[in-house]
Amino acid sequence: MEGRRATRGVAPAAAASVAAAVVPGPAEVAKRGRKSTARNRTPSPPPRKASPARKSPGRGRPPKATSPARRASPARKASPSRKASPARKASPGRKPAAAKVAVKEAVVTTTTKVSPEEPRRSARIRISEQRDKSPVLKKTLRDKQLSVILDDAAEELSKKGSPAKSLTPNTSQRSVVTSTGGRATASRSVSVANDSQEFSDHEDIEFQSFRRDDNGVREKSYARRSASKQLQDLREFGGNLGAAAVLLLVPAFIFFINHFCSGAAHRDCSFKLPTNLDEFKAISTYFNREVAVIFLLFTWAIALISTIPIGKAVKIVDEIRGQQSYVFTGLSCATFTGLAVFVAEYCYKYPLISTISKGYNQLLVISLVHALITALLAFVKSRYVPQTAWNPYAKSGRILSDFFLGREINPLSFNTINLKLVHYHISLTLALLFNSIILYRNVHFPTLPTSETDLPLLDKLTFIARNTEFEPTPVLAASLTVLYLLDLLAYEHHLTHSFDLQSEGFGAQLLLRYAVFPFTLTLLPKYIAAHKLPEVPVWALAAVAALALLGLAIKRSANRLKHQYRLNPLGEKFIDLETLPTFQGRRLLVAKAWGRLRQPNYAGDILQSVSLLPLLYWRFAWPPLLAVLFTVALLVHRAARLNERNAKKYNSAWQRYCASVPYALVPKVF
Repeated sequence: MEGRRATRGVAPAAAASVAAAVVPGPAEVAKRGRKSTARNRTPSPPPRKASPARKSPGRGRPPKATSPARRASPARKASPSRKASPARKASPGRKPAAAKVAVKEAVVTTTTKVSPEEPRRSARIRISEQRDKSPVLKKTLRDKQLSVILDDAAEELSKKGSPAKSLTPNTSQRSVVTSTGGRATASRSVSVANDSQEFSDHEDIEFQSFRRDDNGVREKSYARRSASKQLQDLREFGGNLGAAAVLLLVPAFIFFINHFCSGAAHRDCSFKLPTNLDEFKAISTYFNREVAVIFLLFTWAIALISTIPIGKAVKIVDEIRGQQSYVFTGLSCATFTGLAVFVAEYCYKYPLISTISKGYNQLLVISLVHALITALLAFVKSRYVPQTAWNPYAKSGRILSDFFLGREINPLSFNTINLKLVHYHISLTLALLFNSIILYRNVHFPTLPTSETDLPLLDKLTFIARNTEFEPTPVLAASLTVLYLLDLLAYEHHLTHSFDLQSEGFGAQLLLRYAVFPFTLTLLPKYIAAHKLPEVPVWALAAVAALALLGLAIKRSANRLKHQYRLNPLGEKFIDLETLPTFQGRRLLVAKAWGRLRQPNYAGDILQSVSLLPLLYWRFAWPPLLAVLFTVALLVHRAARLNERNAKKYNSAWQRYCASVPYALVPKVF
C-alpha cells in the first residue's frame, strides 16, 4: 500500500513536469497563434526516472534489476487495455491542475519535429500532407499545386513579419494534452469550422473545384465546362462562319461600290449593270502590272522609312508584354511620298498621277490581295512565337477565326519594324495621296506671263494667289479630308494606348480595314470632284466645314486627354478630375468628354465622316452613301467590341462606370 501511494504521488508530479515542458503558457500561445510548439520549444529538463514500483509489470511484484526502460511497441500502444476508461479519464485525481489549465488555454498543433528552415504551413496544407499517408485519400496534382501556392504565400507573410493570415476556410488541426497513467500524451484531432471570412461566388466555385469524387470525374468535367465557357466568352465575329462571311463580302462590297463610280462608263455612280459583261471577265479590270510595281515600291519605301527614328518616340509599360517602345514616323512617310511624286512628275516627267488615277480599281484589288497575303504570312509566323504573346481572342483553335483576328498583337520584322504601324502608315499615306491629287486637279494655278518673269519672288506669289481659280465644292471636300488625314499623322502618337495598337490582333480583319480605308474615305470627295456640284450654296459649304471641324475638335481633345492621362495618371493636371477605381489597379477617367460619353473619340470620328453627306442632297448617289455608312458601321461595331472587352476586364467597376456614363456615342440616344 505504501508503494502504491508513493507511485500515485509521483505520477501527478511527473505529469505536471511533462505538461509544463510540452504546453506553453497563455502569453506564449497568444504570441504564436497556431504555430507548432515543436519549432520554438524551450529545452525541457531531463525526465525523472520512474520509481521501481512503477517500472514493475505488476503492482505486488518487485521490479527486475536487469530490465532497462523500454519503449512500448506499436501493438502494445494500440491495445484496448492501454486505453483509459471514460470514468478514469474523468477522475479528478487523474488530471493535475497544471494539465487542466493547459487544456483550457493552450492549443498545440502537433508534436512532430519540424526543421527551422521549413516554411510556415496553414492547417489546410498539413491536412493535405496526411493524404499521402492515407490509403484512401490520394493527393492529386492540383492539391500539390495548391500546397506550393499557399506555402509560398505563408512564407511571404512570415518574411514581412506580419502574422500569417488564413488563406483558406478555418480548418484547424489541434492537439489536446491529456494525462493517462501519469504520462502526458498529445491526441491529434481535425475540426472544420465556419470562420467569419466571407467568400465570393467565384472563390466558392474554385473551392469546390478541389473536391473530388468518382476518381476525379467531377474535377475534369468542371475544367471542361470552364474552358468551354471561357472560349465562348472570347469569341468574336461569330467564329469561323462570321470570319468567312466577312472575308468574302467586305472585299466584294468595296470593289463594286468603287467600280461603279470609276471611269467614263460609270460616271453617274449608280448600280447599273452594263449590257456587256466583258469588263468583269477581263484580267485588266483587276490587275495592272505597272500599278502593282508602283504599289510594291511604295510599300517597301514606307517599311524602310519606318526604321528611321525620325518621329515621336513613346515608351510605355504593359502589364503583360512589359516595356514597349514606339517611334511614330507617319509625317516622315507622307513627306517622302510627296517628294517622290514631285520628282517623278517634274524631274523625270513620269506620269505618276495619271497612272494612279487610271489604275484606281486595280490598286484597290492589289491592296486587298496584299492584305490577305500579309495576314497569311503573319499567321504562319505566329507559330514560332510563344503562346503567351498571342492575342487571347485568337487562341480558339479555329484556324479561320484565328487567321481572321490575328494571333499576334504587335509583330516585329527583324526585331525593329513594327508591321502594324507600317500598314497603318501605308493606309493613311495612300489616302492622303488620293485626296491631294483631287485637290491638285481642282485648283488651277495661272502661268506667269513673260513680262512678269523678272519680278521678285514675293510679287510672283502675289500674282499667283490673285489669279488662282478653284472649284469650291470639290476643293472643300478634299481639303477637309486632307486635314483629317494630316491630323491623324501629326498626332498618331495618341494611338499608344488605343484599342487598335494594344488590343487588336494583326490579322485579316485589321489588314482588310487598313486596305479599304483609303478607298472608302476617298469615294465621296472623288464623286463630288467628278460632278463639281457648282449649285451648292455658300452657307451649306460653311455648315459642312463647321460640322467637320467640330468632329475633329471633339476627337482630338478626347484622344489628347486620354493619352496624357495614361502616360501620367498622377500628374497635376488630373488631380481635380473625377476617376473611378478598378480592381486591376487602374482608374477610369470620368471627366470632360469622357464623363459624357464612353467613346467620345469615336463620336468625333463619326461626326467628321458624315459631315460631307449633306452635299449629296444636290446630287444623290448610292455608292458614296454606302461607303460613308460602312465607315460608321465599323466605328460603331468597334465601340461595341471595346465595351464588351472592358466589361469582361473591369467587371463591376465597368458596370459602375456605365451607370455613371450611360451613353457610348450619342447623348440621350446610344
